[in-house]
Amino acid sequence: MLLQMSSNPRRACSISTNQDTEYCEVVLGSCHSWCMVKALNAPSVEMFRRALGKTLGFVGYTIQYGCIAHCAFEYIGEFVVCSGPSMEPTIVNHDIVFSERMSRHLCKIEKGDIVIAKSPFDPHMNICKRVVGLEGDKICTSAQSDLFKTHIYVPKGHVWLEGDNLTNSSDSRSYGPIPYALIRGRVCLKLWPPHSFGTLSESPTKRIVKNQNNSD
Repeated sequence: MLLQMSSNPRRACSISTNQDTEYCEVVLGSCHSWCMVKALNAPSVEMFRRALGKTLGFVGYTIQYGCIAHCAFEYIGEFVVCSGPSMEPTIVNHDIVFSERMSRHLCKIEKGDIVIAKSPFDPHMNICKRVVGLEGDKICTSAQSDLFKTHIYVPKGHVWLEGDNLTNSSDSRSYGPIPYALIRGRVCLKLWPPHSFGTLSESPTKRIVKNQNNSD
């Protein structure tokens, strides 16, 4: 009986040892698998970090250059492709001009200037016309052949715009004076076509109002 009792602890120890060995193998296997997974995921994490860094950098540069472009567009000027016959022969269809913004912001728009303005009918459409009169100017709205002439005074904060091609232009003669705030810029240079490169000529219509005494 003593022999049996002495043999049981060995068996128990043997069983315990086997279980511990199996447990250790499981733990070691799990650690090995975790290390392998971590090792495999390390390049993916690094690639993700690099991609995220590049994306954030691209977004940052986009915002930065977008702000610069907005400031340039708002305060310096823009290139405009003109269409329509209303400004012929000064500006013809498909001419490219540069419209500067500083004159508009500094309230330096003068009579005789060609301007780009928002249409009083459609804010999404721009018009290209010549400034014929400023606030306070007396404008003749009758045709040259009319016996009795009618006139209108340009109200405060408004301008009178007309196309150089009077026979084919929709302008202030049809929709009246427009608010100064609708002016986007002053056309100062023609860029295209190359043979027409340079500053723009004076109005051929001779309708620009001369400086006058508004007391009449």
